[in-house]
Amino acid sequence: MDPAKLKHIILNARHPYVVRNADPDWACFRQSFAEWCEAFDLAQPDCVPFEGCPVKGGNHPQWEWERTKVKMKMRDICTPTDTRWNSFSYRNIALLPEPCRRGINFACFGFPEVEQDVTFWIGSAQAHTPCHYDTYGCNVVVQVFGRKSWILLPPDAKLTPVRVPFEESSVYCEENFYSPASYGPFTAVEDKVYHVVLEPGMALIVPPKWWHYVETLEPALNFNTWLGLETDVDSLISECITKLLLQDLCSEVPEKVTSRLINPNEDLPTTEESVSESYQILNYLLNQRRNNKRQSSNLRRYPCEYLPVEAFGQLVDECKPFIKPVELLDRCDFNNLINRNRARNDPSYKDKISDELTVDELERIARLRKMVNVCCKPDVVKLIERVLLDETS
Repeated sequence: MDPAKLKHIILNARHPYVVRNADPDWACFRQSFAEWCEAFDLAQPDCVPFEGCPVKGGNHPQWEWERTKVKMKMRDICTPTDTRWNSFSYRNIALLPEPCRRGINFACFGFPEVEQDVTFWIGSAQAHTPCHYDTYGCNVVVQVFGRKSWILLPPDAKLTPVRVPFEESSVYCEENFYSPASYGPFTAVEDKVYHVVLEPGMALIVPPKWWHYVETLEPALNFNTWLGLETDVDSLISECITKLLLQDLCSEVPEKVTSRLINPNEDLPTTEESVSESYQILNYLLNQRRNNKRQSSNLRRYPCEYLPVEAFGQLVDECKPFIKPVELLDRCDFNNLINRNRARNDPSYKDKISDELTVDELERIARLRKMVNVCCKPDVVKLIERVLLDETS
């Protein structure tokens, strides 16, 4: 596997690709999952705050604010449970003890400089991330232990984007892949679904703006990195506009209400000073875009889609022994998958947090959610961006 060729494929891919037998020279690939967990527990004797939800779900996706925490030893993730899934994920590898992250970098993928901007994901069976697309960069995922199911859909798939819960780096969709009430919401996308089960030693290339729903099939660990791209400036403008709209809509709204609109890992200050700072950032980005300047920052951003289609195809052909495109999922197989997930739907499911809110608070949340999802729809934000660019040209 030639890292230089793989780097060109990653930065020019317009379709998801699987890298087989990636097997980078990481210490964790020379251990079992049980051994890796034991090394973690020896180095970090305190229990780990795993987050999770009941295995049974409701009609809507299980958003992050629904999760509750359970403290466990890392080795406990390998013990099956029938009532709850657990996850310790979306965290930088700096939080791992040194023996558990020894040698991890993305040199074999053509990015030896990527050593710190790496994220780890640990989960039990049925741990999952609601369907979304990443607003920035492209994603390279390496499966180390266990298996993970990836459902991927192209950027133009007819899913329903929502900005509640708001997270600057993600746009979620309304459709519930985990515990759907029916197959109906998926008929519009059933011919555009791609699927792969990542196994240990496999890697996945997720191009920009591809929707993905990811579910752990058994106790698993994977690492990933998001590679910032030079084209991210457009996404930065869109996300800045979205943030300003949310800051306005959530101004003087009690934290008890905003906690149901904003992802728990997101900070959205609404003070006059913070709003002013957001406007300054937006004006700077608009100026960069208007003058076709590269964004000046400490973040590394790579060129992308610079290879002609023919040259890219030739490069993939040369790498056929270890790389292949993710395959389109047959409509019947997708139907079967969704129907299996329907078995997890519990019509009586109700998150515990709702019990802590008054009727007025729940109604206010519903009104604000509707306003945010209408005002912050990606195509609405793009229209605002075009108007702002026209005004400043």
